[in-house]
Amino acid sequence: MPQGVNGVESIELAPIGVNGAMPTTGWIKIVDIEDDSVSFAVPPLEKIKIRVEDKGGVRYVLPGETDGAKFSFKSIDIDGPKAALLLGGTWDATAKEFDYPANPGIIQLAVRFTSLPFEGQKFQLSIPVAAGNAGIANNFTKKGFVALSYEGEATTPANAAGEAMSPWGFKFIPAT
Repeated sequence: MPQGVNGVESIELAPIGVNGAMPTTGWIKIVDIEDDSVSFAVPPLEKIKIRVEDKGGVRYVLPGETDGAKFSFKSIDIDGPKAALLLGGTWDATAKEFDYPANPGIIQLAVRFTSLPFEGQKFQLSIPVAAGNAGIANNFTKKGFVALSYEGEATTPANAAGEAMSPWGFKFIPAT
């Protein structure tokens, strides 16, 4: 029976785990996800075509480079600690004040997307190490909200021996 994937129930972020594994603790849940803002795309593997002088057409096709899987989302929950996690700045809970870093950089986080239930199953996408950056999106208007925006790319983690591990994967879990 085919398994469908329908909508996003949650997005969670955490500091990257040890030795390329998904972390088991430290997850922060992103809430109030803006409609139609979540994307995930896996670019195809680049192909290197080998041609030779004395024969027409392509003689061999070899694997080339590939970019990491890319994703993005927006949340209208402008929560201080979440902003600090995504943007890399500092949050003062007493003053309720966020300061953006003078020298922002790429932030590496583990990411987990979980779909809405469909026919008793949820789809859970896991990215052990994503290189990402965030911003503030949308207009200051009376008909909408500004949002934290985040875009990232899966990178290839390594285990303790330095061997490359899967940059992303998914599983189906029972809906509860």
